[in-house]
Amino acid sequence: MCRAALIAGAILLTIVPLAVTACRSGGESFHGTWALNVSRSRLNVPAPRSQVVRIAVRMKDVRMEQRIVNDRGERLFIAVDARFDGRDYPVTGTPYADTVAYRLTGARTIEGVAKKDGRVVVNETAVLAPDGRSLTVTYHSHLPDGRTVTSTAVFERQ
Repeated sequence: MCRAALIAGAILLTIVPLAVTACRSGGESFHGTWALNVSRSRLNVPAPRSQVVRIAVRMKDVRMEQRIVNDRGERLFIAVDARFDGRDYPVTGTPYADTVAYRLTGARTIEGVAKKDGRVVVNETAVLAPDGRSLTVTYHSHLPDGRTVTSTAVFERQ
């Protein structure tokens, strides 16, 4: 159960931060493809074999599509269409979250909240580097046993 919760955190890691990065100044600078750099990250979960995210933004709307090959070689496709208004939006492709909500909290900072059955499972903060080439995400996964696990992940523009 703990492994599943930790893996959930790893999967949710990309749902919240990468989708939300698209919001800065209309989002044009965040369009594109982002990849997890495992060697620059400090993950408290099994690292995926690969994790690539495509982000498309139009005004305050964002479409995120993510392709993951997890540590066991399983392929996942996760998608979300959302707005940066703090409301919950449905997530598809993962059993670990039903919804995600995003808020812009600064010019380069976004906060996200992922929920499963109405319960918060991950809180995340994504900070875009000043040069726009990397994204550092701090996330707090709330495990079923009441513990909170914190990890940091670095994504790079491809």
